[in-house]
Amino acid sequence: MPNPLLTPHHAAKSGLTESGATEISSDERHRRARAIESMAVLDTPPKEGFDALVRLAANVCRAPIALISLVDQDRVWFKATHGLNIDEGVHEQSFCFETANSKRVLEVVNAALNPRFSENRVVTGKPGVFYYAGAPIMYEGVGIGTVCVPDHVFRELPAEKLQALTEMAAIATAILRARIEAFRLFSTTQ
Repeated sequence: MPNPLLTPHHAAKSGLTESGATEISSDERHRRARAIESMAVLDTPPKEGFDALVRLAANVCRAPIALISLVDQDRVWFKATHGLNIDEGVHEQSFCFETANSKRVLEVVNAALNPRFSENRVVTGKPGVFYYAGAPIMYEGVGIGTVCVPDHVFRELPAEKLQALTEMAAIATAILRARIEAFRLFSTTQ
């Protein structure tokens, strides 16, 4: 049986909102917010582990852009970036928000023709993203962010590259888990 995290989805499926976005429950939104808050990672300076992961993602996927995103209550915040100078984005029509909500690899071969993303400002304006592949960063069953590789050209990644993104997302999860454990240890020794 195929692993659902490794099955990219390209088309609409049941459980989507009218706009085509994957819907999550209020409980899941709350669990996501709690998890991200416990990591104390939003709006923090760059960290070498995350920076190394985006460089690796760009190299492995031969992509000009690679990002590690975290999905907050009302924004998508980028913990690490390669090839793009951006700090955050909005949820509306966000590739990363969709990937985190769906909890599986998302590959959009041609965003300009995809009804879910064709009006996204990163597609219609600068930087002109036409391709996206991303794997969810999972924490306690909740998608909290992504490791992704947007591109300015239409393309498709082979399965082993999508698998590599999934592995990199697992590494990002491990780094974030270590951060939570460090905070817990610190608070118990105080």
